[in-house]
Amino acid sequence: MEFQYKSDVLNTLQRRGFIYQVTHPESLDAAFYSSSVVSYCGFDATAKSLHVGNLLALMVARWMQYYGHTPILLMGGGTSKIGDPSWRDTSRPLLKDKEIEENIYGIQRNVRQLLKFDGPQAARCVNNGDWLDQLLYIPFLRDIGIHFSVNRMLGLEHVASRLEKEEPLSFIEFNYLLLQSYDFLKLYQEYGCTVQFGGSDQWGNIVSGVDLVRRYAKAQVFGLTLPLTTLRDGKKMGKTAQGAIWMDASLYTPYAYWQFWRNVEDEDVMRFLKLYTLISLEDIQYLQSEKGINEAKILLADEATSLIHGRQCLEGIHAMVQGVFHAQAPEILDHNMPHWIIPPQRFTQGLTMVEILEHLNFVTSRSEARRKIFQGAVKMDQKVWEDSSQILTTSDMPRNWAFIRCGKKHQGWIKLDT
Repeated sequence: MEFQYKSDVLNTLQRRGFIYQVTHPESLDAAFYSSSVVSYCGFDATAKSLHVGNLLALMVARWMQYYGHTPILLMGGGTSKIGDPSWRDTSRPLLKDKEIEENIYGIQRNVRQLLKFDGPQAARCVNNGDWLDQLLYIPFLRDIGIHFSVNRMLGLEHVASRLEKEEPLSFIEFNYLLLQSYDFLKLYQEYGCTVQFGGSDQWGNIVSGVDLVRRYAKAQVFGLTLPLTTLRDGKKMGKTAQGAIWMDASLYTPYAYWQFWRNVEDEDVMRFLKLYTLISLEDIQYLQSEKGINEAKILLADEATSLIHGRQCLEGIHAMVQGVFHAQAPEILDHNMPHWIIPPQRFTQGLTMVEILEHLNFVTSRSEARRKIFQGAVKMDQKVWEDSSQILTTSDMPRNWAFIRCGKKHQGWIKLDT
């Protein structure tokens, strides 16, 4: 029988579908019920931006803060120099210090819109490089390493899997577990942090941290993991055939971000409204029973996008969406939408729709572009484009600009640079 939480934050997280595994649920519930709790989640700086796959943990941090608790976002300035081996068949490429610093800056910029960094329960960004870079090897082995069993480490599922497949597991990766556990100890000592939360793939690392704090500091701390979120088609959240759904507007435009949420499968919508928006469960239930799926999808896209990019971007996005379907005035053209401003000489050389689709990144190959055109899935304004070999002329673009649609999920525009 599922444990029923009394504290507001855990009850909300459970009802919305965030909780997968918990160490000592009754004691954790009592801690949240009786006092303000400091918790943390870690992000290794492996890219210049977080992506949608990281959003679940950030939403937990948001709910923690909403209910009067303090979230810490731990930047992996130190651990990123090693790379987490969890659930990987190969080693991560080692990053240079400058790359890690730039990535941390990008991640911190991602989360500024989502959390409050001043006032009561202000969120805090902390870099584990501040202490890991200063470690002395022999004292660390003596003081921290003594609390870890190699037998148990070899039994961790991701380690056992790597060994079973006879894939290399370097000594530096093998040490990652110790360093992440040490992070929990340092955050407990410095900030009174008593909860670590993260994806379900981090369960072994989190439990090891809980155990280290118990052994070394004689204190009880807790671990909480979140379910692995997949799309209806089984793909991991945050990744598509076209690449990652980045939170940084310079890597993935707010318009494209909105379209990602607008185009999720019908079966995913209500679940995602619970996980990726702040809409009340009562309102979500009303949507499910009284409103159509398209209205729910638009609300999901609006709320998920405004959490990351701010509500001010929605007006422009809505205008662009209306322009896609109704081919309105040119002033709605916006660089947040995939586009191509075509040089005059490129146009006069002879340009086909195949090349346009490829340039807009709506297809992965010219053969796919030709197939889409053959299937009648490509439109220029409201006209179906039927011939993949047809050369565009000025008569096809009387306004010197046009909207391009490819299937249900890709919209953009082209404009002749006059």
